[in-house]
Amino acid sequence: MKKRKKENKSTRMGDIKVAVVTEPLFKYGGAQMHLKYILEAFPNNELFTAYYDKEFVEKFFPSIKIHHSFMQYLPWRDKLRQFYLLLQPLAYRSFRFKNFDTVVSLSIAFAKFVRPRRIKHIDICMSPPKFLWQKEGRSLKSEKQLKGINSLLYKFYNFFADTFLEEIWKEWDRKAANRCDKIIAISEVVKKRVKKYYDRSVDVIYPPVEVSRIKEAKKVNRKENWFLYLGRVETYKGVDLAIKACYKAQVPLKIAGEGEHLDAMRELVKKLNAKGLVKFLGFVSDEEKITLLSRTKALIFPVKDEDFGIVPVEANAAGTPVIAYREGGVTETISEDNPRSGIFFDKYTVNELSKILRNFKSQDYDPDNCRKQANNFASEIFVYKLQNYVKDALQDN
Repeated sequence: MKKRKKENKSTRMGDIKVAVVTEPLFKYGGAQMHLKYILEAFPNNELFTAYYDKEFVEKFFPSIKIHHSFMQYLPWRDKLRQFYLLLQPLAYRSFRFKNFDTVVSLSIAFAKFVRPRRIKHIDICMSPPKFLWQKEGRSLKSEKQLKGINSLLYKFYNFFADTFLEEIWKEWDRKAANRCDKIIAISEVVKKRVKKYYDRSVDVIYPPVEVSRIKEAKKVNRKENWFLYLGRVETYKGVDLAIKACYKAQVPLKIAGEGEHLDAMRELVKKLNAKGLVKFLGFVSDEEKITLLSRTKALIFPVKDEDFGIVPVEANAAGTPVIAYREGGVTETISEDNPRSGIFFDKYTVNELSKILRNFKSQDYDPDNCRKQANNFASEIFVYKLQNYVKDALQDN
């Protein structure tokens, strides 16, 4: 077998051949932005995933050499996605990494299940799988929220929940995490979860945020008189809390994004008779997103126990303060001191949030201070830290 040369501090990134492993690729979000900059950090890369959507990959990762598992050939992957979770551990274990120097996986479920031989495996953990370890926070509570095949799949999932079979899955997940040579958590919050569920002490490197691109847009320091929610429209994201609080405070709210509970949120607005106060914008482009973030009075981020939270940092990069619930990764990114870039509410109630909204004054926040805070999470910092982390890991015996 060809012996790998020992890496040193002067080793160029292009000399290190990296197998980048990720969860299935079919939609763009924070994880996919994360992946984009992992690939940028290691130009001599090849990508491995259980399966992917060809149109999606051609649009967002057109020049990347990509490997897939047997799952690529399975029928109805979109409709049976939850059912096919059962096959993912086997899919990731099937990969071989001949002639690579290291494996870097980006996991929130089973990407870390790969088993490289004789080379180091560094896992970037977005979170231990929440459907195993934090089920109380899941969006779906019963099959009544679903229809057709998805309702049947939910019943199938619940058949295994809270049984010895689920405990077996947890043990497999724990063992997969402990086979990794190194684990990087994306926040201190996730670091605590990794310690709790896997009993591993890990390092933290914050995810990349495209701060420079947002700051290059035209600066808007004069704020308009409306608040913004930007993200997936799901109940677990707290969209209903934002709507109710804005209605109670009688302040305008714009909701940008799509999700499974969009219709339910529209019904809530109708029930409150708040159509003139709450406006749904649907999907927005990157350019539209930056414009909204620049002009809004403040971003409302009513999410519980978020892993990191890219949107609040993007708001700060656009010179806009954030109103967030004091929990999760957002407590590590938003500053109430100097530079002041936002404010937290401590009770997860309509009254608490509406009180802040009613009294909020955008002139209390300097846009340049918000931008200064966002600089701490720029994508350039992520790339630099990850490159050096991998170099150091390869040096360790």
